[in-house]
Amino acid sequence: MTETGLAFSGGGIRSAAFSSGVLRRLLQRNTKIDYLSCVSGGGYTGSAYVDWKYRNGNNDDPEWHQRFFEHMRERSGLMCNWQIPLHGVVNTLIILFLILFVCVLMPLILWGPYVFPVAYAIDLLFGNLLRAEFHCADASTTSPSLNNTADNATHHVSQGTQRSLCQVKTGTEVYYRLVLFSVLASMFVLFFILSITKKFSKYQYDLFLVSSIFGLLFSFTFLPYCIQYLSKDTPVWVQLLVLVFSLAVWIFFPVLRSRSSFVVVVYLYSYFVYWRVFKDSIFGLKYSDYLFFRLMFALGFVLWIAPALGAFQQRLVYLFNRWRLQSAFYTRESVGKWGCQGIGCEDIFLKKCKDASHTEHEKLGHDETGPLTLGDLGPDMKPQYMSNMVVNEWSLDEDEKQTYELLVMSPTVIERLDRREGQVQFEGKLEPKDVKLSAAMATSAAAVARNMGAYENSTEGLKQLQVVLGLGMDSSWIPPYIVEVVRVLPLVTFPLVYFMKGEKADDEIWVAIGVLLLFIMLGILTIFSVLRTGRENPGTLERLTRWFVVNVPVVRYMRQLLSVSNRGPSPPPILLLSDGGHIENLGILPLLKKRLTRIVVADGGLKTDDSEWGKDLLHAFSLAREKLHCSFIGLDGRDVIEDIKEKCKVHYYEKNDILEKGRKVGEGEILLLTPRHPNKGIIKKECVTWKEALRDINVDLEAGKWGTNPQQNADEVDSLTCCCCDCCHRSWLQSLSPDCLCGVFPRHSTANQFFTPRMFTAYHCEGYNACLEAEAAEFLGARQDVGMASPNDDTNGAQWQA
Repeated sequence: MTETGLAFSGGGIRSAAFSSGVLRRLLQRNTKIDYLSCVSGGGYTGSAYVDWKYRNGNNDDPEWHQRFFEHMRERSGLMCNWQIPLHGVVNTLIILFLILFVCVLMPLILWGPYVFPVAYAIDLLFGNLLRAEFHCADASTTSPSLNNTADNATHHVSQGTQRSLCQVKTGTEVYYRLVLFSVLASMFVLFFILSITKKFSKYQYDLFLVSSIFGLLFSFTFLPYCIQYLSKDTPVWVQLLVLVFSLAVWIFFPVLRSRSSFVVVVYLYSYFVYWRVFKDSIFGLKYSDYLFFRLMFALGFVLWIAPALGAFQQRLVYLFNRWRLQSAFYTRESVGKWGCQGIGCEDIFLKKCKDASHTEHEKLGHDETGPLTLGDLGPDMKPQYMSNMVVNEWSLDEDEKQTYELLVMSPTVIERLDRREGQVQFEGKLEPKDVKLSAAMATSAAAVARNMGAYENSTEGLKQLQVVLGLGMDSSWIPPYIVEVVRVLPLVTFPLVYFMKGEKADDEIWVAIGVLLLFIMLGILTIFSVLRTGRENPGTLERLTRWFVVNVPVVRYMRQLLSVSNRGPSPPPILLLSDGGHIENLGILPLLKKRLTRIVVADGGLKTDDSEWGKDLLHAFSLAREKLHCSFIGLDGRDVIEDIKEKCKVHYYEKNDILEKGRKVGEGEILLLTPRHPNKGIIKKECVTWKEALRDINVDLEAGKWGTNPQQNADEVDSLTCCCCDCCHRSWLQSLSPDCLCGVFPRHSTANQFFTPRMFTAYHCEGYNACLEAEAAEFLGARQDVGMASPNDDTNGAQWQA
């Protein structure tokens, strides 16, 4: 039996609009579609369609189809809808406050409490060495001490010394300071080199952890020492200028950007270390033990609520995207009046996934309110929805370099693309009934992804699926909150003893004990974060490690910071998921794995120019050759690169090893659809109205909403400036919407989320027209009506213009 598939690519709301036009034409022709594979923006349309279809009794009907596409058009400004000005103002304020909260306020709350224990520990261990002054042979060439206001008992580095007269004698504190800097820097470089050496790959995470510790110690000693030189006799505004410039270099310089967040935190920590070690003012704030110890004590309480706040920060942007997407496109029965039904506390804080039940899943009724899960859709719904995303930090084999793979979620199975036949991955741990439809769609649709179609090895945009996998732990283990209480307790109780005894210098030992215990427990938890997980039959230590990863946020965060991968066939304790477009932006790979005979790909991804036409499909072919053992040629045996603009053929092969001779098990054809400018493609000498274009079906389209005909007018689409409302789409405003920033049809950028109903209409009609001209419905096996003229018939006066 011939099976067919339809793939909707990533590309935000632009791709959703183009895909909706393709889907509309196929539905109007009663086209047979067995599988619907979606990535990112294509999932807006694909998941919304199956949601509407389920609520209409799993039946397709032109009446609700009409309402569905109009519903999408009206709500195309999904993040910031300016069709009603008041709504636009409110949406803008929400987004601004969200950015301020997530990017500014929350990092201060999460990172701030650790700065004072770190500063105190560095002062306790290395303070005397850092404060030691040079001893020079000729004192007359030395200027006064850097810090005239400092405590007399504190020795500071001198300024203005003629270096030719200074001597660093062996055995002095200055000598040991140079040794300290040299040893820490050397150990940092040495262990880092060992961590990336193939010979020691088995211990790479342990070596990287040791390298990171030496790197932090070097940063927290050398940087404060340098700040001491730069800060003295320097105006506050100059100090702030130096700080801002230094941060800007790390944030905006491309080579340094991947670790910019971590480096910025270390840099800011160094200022507080300097404040404690040299007991000087920082940006006008004078140091005092009274202020320092009270800040450390007060922020110790913040550490208790930091895990909950950290989970909230990590999930907030994702939950906001999910809320806006499902409220914009899903039915009222699925998302409720305010569009937030199905989003709750369980989406912020991790919950345990119960063992798979042997009873059959009870599906939600078609007219029953509540969020749909993939299990509710079931295997009988056609087309079968497939959501594509990337699972990160998980390799199946110990020696495998690639630590990411495409993860496919559908109503029948959840699996990695490279899952081998008979291999158990998620069975009994994570099933379609555990995943909400909107969660699968929103996780695949990372709206902030910077590079569609190419994987970036970074932690940006990672999502935590709120289902814990394969814990294997019973209820006898202690509750997680006890670990959090014990972890922070020394930092609160021991300084309290110091305060109660009158804050005498001799009693400061209590503060030292509290800080020491804090770092001892932090070190133990960090060791758990780098232990291996993923074995098929985990032992007690691995089971304990998985429990810590799931239940203790510090362990989970350190594991992500150190990029520790799960190595083995068993899934990670927590799945780290990101946009499916990071590997393959078209969603065609799951369809090729099923060896379908007919596949249509709707590519609405961003193209910088026409030279990138078909680039994403060729990239997908390369991955399919490597992972699925497919072979691609043109229909006439020509090169596939040349025939990719028409149709191409795929040959499916079965083999167990890359060196093994494959056995051909099937073949199929692939048709690519992509939006084009009206001046390119098939140009009709006579305009074909909607009534003429739809003479094969009994459907009426409102010309006022969808234009007068499927083919766009060049002047009309050129006037679509990238702005927030339809009234801005004027040809004389094109100069205010430069191509390099906002794009032009059919390459409008969706990064700024400004998308209007008129823009949606243009891409929707282009999708419909491309599907009509390419005869995609007939390609997939639509019914043929007698008397229906072909779109390429000479009576239409069509011609191809490159």
